[in-house]
Amino acid sequence: MKHLLTLIIGLLLFSPTAHAGWFSSDPDPLAQAQEKIVVLENTLSTQTTTMNRWQIATGSLAIGCIMLLIIGAALGAKTRQHHHESTRRLGRTSPSPSPTGLNGRKSAFVDEASDEHTHSTLAA
Repeated sequence: MKHLLTLIIGLLLFSPTAHAGWFSSDPDPLAQAQEKIVVLENTLSTQTTTMNRWQIATGSLAIGCIMLLIIGAALGAKTRQHHHESTRRLGRTSPSPSPTGLNGRKSAFVDEASDEHTHSTLAA
């Protein structure tokens, strides 16, 4: 009888139905979920710091490009102004109403007959 009782108790203890959920050999699902959450939080925080650094870098680059655009536009305007002033010092570049208007020389392209047909708006 002792052997039979030991055999029944042994079979009950080692059978899978006798194991309760808290005695299972598998890892705890709650602990696994907590570990996954910690890993995901660490990954998210590193991604956030990396994205903040990229945002600062791209913002600085954008501000630098805008500054260069403003400086280039100002230099271009100043250059055009100086070029325009230098051409005005030489005299008129468009033909004058008189054929001898080009630095005292007579033009080969403008003769006296064509002056009568030149409009005042085109001569300027």
